[in-house]
Amino acid sequence: MPAPRYPDIRAGLPTRPYPCEHRFAVACILVIDDDAAIRGMFARALRPLGDIEEANGGAPALRRLSARKFELVVLDLHMPLVDGFCVLESLSTKGGMNRDTPVFVVTADESHEARIRALRSHAIFLLTKPVHLATLVSLAESALKKAAARATPTPPAPVDRLPSDRSPPDRAKKD
Repeated sequence: MPAPRYPDIRAGLPTRPYPCEHRFAVACILVIDDDAAIRGMFARALRPLGDIEEANGGAPALRRLSARKFELVVLDLHMPLVDGFCVLESLSTKGGMNRDTPVFVVTADESHEARIRALRSHAIFLLTKPVHLATLVSLAESALKKAAARATPTPPAPVDRLPSDRSPPDRAKKD
């Protein structure tokens, strides 16, 4: 009897890294979850988009957020000691270099109150577990592209001609 086949959790994800134009060379993503299996699954799924750092709770996450700039944070709400709400509040009030960093909240809490509280705090998306990994990657890629577009200065408009110190020659009037 053959062994039972379980659905591939990577279904819909690319099997190779994204082409260069889709990779965010400087993107750093922080994945925060107290469950090592979920944290690892999200980290593996998001790795093609940039460098991944992981934190196993709110306190280690706050230390990392104060130490470096992240382009995206993926955050679980319910963790022991320092929960996701505390992390969101800290980003909102004293976010420092990560004040404008987009935050995706990923939680099993389906309560209306939790959703409202998270979205009012600092979260831009709230995804309910179990999360379809292709959806997470797609939303993350979109958020990183928007962040990169905001960070890239707009080049000045091209100039047709250089300004001249001389005025145009006077034309003789013909009578």
